[in-house]
Amino acid sequence: MWIRGKMFINGEVIDGCVNFDRKIKEIRKDCKPDIDIPQGKIILPGSIDMHVHVRGMNLSYKEDVRTATSEAVYGGVTTIVDMPNTSPYINTSERVQERLREFANFSRSDYGIYSGVTSDERVGKLPIAGYKVFPEDLEKPELQLVLSSKKLKILHPELPLSTRQFRDLREMWQEIASLYLVSGRFHITHVTNYETLTKAKEMGFTTDFTPHHLLLEEIKGNCLTKVNPPIRNITERRKLLKAIFDADAIASDHAPHTLQEKSQPYEICPPGISAVSFTTPFIYSLVKKNVLPLARAVDLVSSNPAKILGINAGEIKEGSVADFTVINFEKDWRYHTEYSKVIETPFDEYPLDVSIYLTIVEGKVAYDSYEVYPIRGMNLFESSKP
Repeated sequence: MWIRGKMFINGEVIDGCVNFDRKIKEIRKDCKPDIDIPQGKIILPGSIDMHVHVRGMNLSYKEDVRTATSEAVYGGVTTIVDMPNTSPYINTSERVQERLREFANFSRSDYGIYSGVTSDERVGKLPIAGYKVFPEDLEKPELQLVLSSKKLKILHPELPLSTRQFRDLREMWQEIASLYLVSGRFHITHVTNYETLTKAKEMGFTTDFTPHHLLLEEIKGNCLTKVNPPIRNITERRKLLKAIFDADAIASDHAPHTLQEKSQPYEICPPGISAVSFTTPFIYSLVKKNVLPLARAVDLVSSNPAKILGINAGEIKEGSVADFTVINFEKDWRYHTEYSKVIETPFDEYPLDVSIYLTIVEGKVAYDSYEVYPIRGMNLFESSKP
């Protein structure tokens, strides 16, 4: 199949054609296209979200693989990587394999999964993206097995103390201090302040930030804005704006809960914001506003996440997986979820200056501006190194 239009290749936008099936086979100047992209749209590498809580299994009432990945491709995301804290918890060989079967059957995007911290040595031999280390894991003896693995580790940067105290006491120093408890191939996710970001990079770690830690105010009494780690004050959020230029990636930390759960009293309602479909149009809106160069936007949502994860994606080049996100730079809209089971988020009605025109996964149209199609994504970590 051939697609023709303006496309981002090797750091610049050119007029060209790409021939692909599941992988990109050839790139040339002109062709007789099967898909001809109109003016005002740009073909970009597929977006990659390194931090998604799909739920599923016993938590399918909150979200499941089908709804989460449908929401992802609606938002231009072609690859998601799932966190292990569903029910049952994903940290044994049997549960990892069950989880991979669930994705193989129902995922409409490409995918990977993280295992939780584990003492099961068999997990490291399975095609996982890596391990997720939560604050409470930092004092578990089985963490040593995970630290010795060459696979990627994703750290939620807070101390174990942070999860056992009042929310108002979850301060920035606890986030920074957690960095000193890990070493090796670590990625520090959802940094909430610029000090954490700079310290993490000084220590040789990669980093990401989320739109909600940048844009939202956590309002006591409104559980829709409640998230862990907490959203910081306006001074820290303004300083965190520099993460757009200095962080390695942006991630959604998509964390769905039912409206009934989010309607509970603020002290006991579950933390989490659903935004897997928000991140990509938000970042490319900054390009439209001339806040961000296009090359930097592609780094944040595609090429850098692919490099961190070690997958053959994130670029339009021969041999790479045929995942594309086509952005319409001529159509603005107000954000809302469409396929997620979460129908109310704090980003509802947020003005975005671009929209998703087309999402292609594994060479197949997954979303076409009107609906999501039941294509089947693949585990991009099947051939990754242990």
